[in-house]
Amino acid sequence: MSVRQASVLAGLQASLSALFSADAELMDLVGGRIHDGAPKAAVPPYLAFADMRGRDFSGGAETGVRASLTLEAVTADDRRSRALATIDRAVALALAGPVEPGEGTLVLLRLDTTAVTRLKDNRGWRAAATLDALVDG
Repeated sequence: MSVRQASVLAGLQASLSALFSADAELMDLVGGRIHDGAPKAAVPPYLAFADMRGRDFSGGAETGVRASLTLEAVTADDRRSRALATIDRAVALALAGPVEPGEGTLVLLRLDTTAVTRLKDNRGWRAAATLDALVDG
C-alpha cells in the first residue's frame, strides 16, 4: 500500500485536534481556541497548527512518510511561562496518544524541537514545538 503525504498530514492534524479538544487542562490554557493555522485577527491565548511537511520515507518495496508538524501556543502574558506550559501540555498529550495518521501505521512520534520567542508587538509570547512522525504504508 502506498501512503499519501497530504493524507497522513491531514489525519495527524485531525487526530491531534480531537485529542487536544478533549483535554480540559489544555482547553483552559488556550481559552478553548485551537486554530488550523493562526488567523490574522486571532485573540490570544490559542494553540495553532502551523507548518507541516511530509517527506518520502520509502525503502525497497516498503512505503512510508516522515511527517513534521509544528504547533504554536500564543499568549498575551508578560511572562513566557504560560506559552511554555501550553506547548508542554500539547506535546505531552500528543506523545501519550493515541494519535492516528490518515492512512498507514504510526511507527514513531517524537518531539524534535521547542522554541519560545517574544511576539513582535512585545505583548506576549509564542512557543513552538515540532513533532516528527514516521508512518509505514
